[in-house]
Amino acid sequence: MNLTTDYSYTTGWLTKFKKRHGIRQLKICGDRASADAEAAEDFVNEFVSLVETEKLSPEQIYNADETGLFWRYVPRSTLATADEKDATGVKDSKERIAILGCGNAAGSHKTKLFVIGKSAKPRAFKNVKVFPVIYRSNKRAWMTQHLMNEWFENHFVPEARRHLSGNGFPACA
Repeated sequence: MNLTTDYSYTTGWLTKFKKRHGIRQLKICGDRASADAEAAEDFVNEFVSLVETEKLSPEQIYNADETGLFWRYVPRSTLATADEKDATGVKDSKERIAILGCGNAAGSHKTKLFVIGKSAKPRAFKNVKVFPVIYRSNKRAWMTQHLMNEWFENHFVPEARRHLSGNGFPACA
């Protein structure tokens, strides 16, 4: 095409291109969970009060969150032309791992990811000596109270204490 100028494709260009060629986003399925706005507001107020009372810095405030990763899941939507009514779906794979990530509000400390799979000794780990995550397993690859307690007591607390004391902060998080 011998184009001599650089062109930046904008969102507007893409929108017009899709409209001109009858391409649209076709949703395969999806649900939305509702959130309790009042409970969220109460939590925020209580949290702010606690931070002020305890005089906590962002170094001492940690957040951990768990998510499930369905690593063989297919996309829920696809691009389709105007004459396509349905997108053929495939059966969803239930193969998953659970991942727990944790870091402080300052962004200066992130703990190793805590990964939970189904297999106690995955073949892919056979010759791996140093692993970049903490790996555990159970039949359903779900976080359990036992695994959460293990992570908190044996991994989070020692790591957080090491980070805080090494940076001159009291070890209360």
